[in-house]
Amino acid sequence: MSGLAVAGCGPARGQPAAGDCTAQVDVELGPARDGQPVGPVLAVAMACRSASPARFLVDGPSTAAALASVRDGGDRPIERDGVVWEVPPQAGVATLRYRLDLGALARDINRVSVAVARGEAVLAIASTWLVEPRLQGVATPAIDLTVTTPPGVSFLAGLPQSGGVWRLRGTTVRFVGYTVFGRLATERVAVPPPSGMPAGQPAHLDLAIFDGAFALPRADLVEWVRRTVLMTAGYWDGFTNPSMLVALLPTPGRRGVGYGRTVPGGGSTVMVQVGERSTLADLQDDWVLPHEFVHTGMPFLRGNGTWFMEGAATYIEPIIRARAGWKSEADVWREWVENMPRGLSALRSGMSGGSPYWGGALFFLLADIEIRRSTGGTKGLEDCFRGARRLGGPMTSTERWSIDQYVERCDAALGRPLMAGIVTRYLGQSTRIDLDALWRDLGVRLDGTTVITDDAAPLAAIRKMIVAGAPGRPQTRVPPLAN
Repeated sequence: MSGLAVAGCGPARGQPAAGDCTAQVDVELGPARDGQPVGPVLAVAMACRSASPARFLVDGPSTAAALASVRDGGDRPIERDGVVWEVPPQAGVATLRYRLDLGALARDINRVSVAVARGEAVLAIASTWLVEPRLQGVATPAIDLTVTTPPGVSFLAGLPQSGGVWRLRGTTVRFVGYTVFGRLATERVAVPPPSGMPAGQPAHLDLAIFDGAFALPRADLVEWVRRTVLMTAGYWDGFTNPSMLVALLPTPGRRGVGYGRTVPGGGSTVMVQVGERSTLADLQDDWVLPHEFVHTGMPFLRGNGTWFMEGAATYIEPIIRARAGWKSEADVWREWVENMPRGLSALRSGMSGGSPYWGGALFFLLADIEIRRSTGGTKGLEDCFRGARRLGGPMTSTERWSIDQYVERCDAALGRPLMAGIVTRYLGQSTRIDLDALWRDLGVRLDGTTVITDDAAPLAAIRKMIVAGAPGRPQTRVPPLAN
């Protein structure tokens, strides 16, 4: 494979290390068949340095059956064993070549969690089309990916890119997030750089808008994403990632934003389904994209980490929108008073059962109160999240941590072991919370649908800081999309 680095040759100063493998992907779009658009067809060649036979795997029998013209570097056919092809090296390089009609495969799969086709474009998890190399003595092979597309056809991914090469480091192919191939609308959106990035280094988000009969013009969809980025950056002190892929999938006949999913492996990627009949007011009222953006500021937490990740996103999302001016403080408290009771069973089970969303959100409300009370209001939960992301570095969202690792970095940012004590108190321990008493102490109650606040309540000052932020910390206001 041309361009494959020679073993033993180090990278130039300041350049990333060469990969263990290179993958060259050539993309073509065939003519329409039976009046239906044809999605991308890929010709892939992966070459890996190896002194012994390399094994190439695919993630499932449907992809294995869809690979065609599978050959080695000498153009000899290679037979598969289930979902594996074993390739002996030639001159120290094992090469696997194949073709894949990704458009046809995506239409057959038709699941937004794996692969879908819309018009002449496909959204697919990388393992749908890219084989995974297994090399002797290499735990996680690094892959340098080059993609060639015809005019008017795009390839987008969440992977870091340098000099036209997409770089996969520190994770296997099966954990890589979404990729986009085909002919569709794309936009590069500048984002506020994450805190801790070198001064002057730009940050961006690649937006892919799949074909659909949207009632709103494309510019409005772009502006909605851009403003959601700005409100997210206001909470995190800069956006969550230096680069990201966001894909908007149309939902015919619907209004508002439906299902969303974040897949962080290799680089942050987000998919949200947007109703084609959505208005600006529908997008302004959306909570799904801000929720998914919270996930992009955190690593994947191993073990029993779902409640922590989903609880954080459920708790932070309304605060982010309120601080930006897109949601009133009263609406935040109404949402919590109405929904936090759904989290009580999770605390009673020691976070091992119940709703991970509202159980986690209730945990973080209690944690936020404790942090602000212990620090005299000088710090809050946002300092924990910002600090953990900053200490983890720019690739935090692509990594896998334990809850203990996250808590350690959180407490390092807080300057004392506050979160560790809170986790010990609730995780694995059956805890009963008197929510009525908590609301009284915070000075908030519902009278029908009206939120009544009591500024003489013991925790009234903390209540104000939870939504509005600590006094003296300016909040980022974002102009609304619609009145």
